[in-house]
Amino acid sequence: MLATQAQHTAILRQLQLHIDLPPAVEPSTSTTTVPHSHPTEPQAPSGAATKEADPSA
Repeated sequence: MLATQAQHTAILRQLQLHIDLPPAVEPSTSTTTVPHSHPTEPQAPSGAATKEADPSA
């Protein structure tokens, strides 16, 4: 799994350099605490999708 993260980080760096974006993802990958925070963020939009489902019912 660590190898996969390293590969993703390398790909992101290449994309950022190609698009001239600042390396914002690089520090996040270096910290072990940050990846635990990332799964929490996508859950918030999922809650918003649930709110949309309530009015449809």
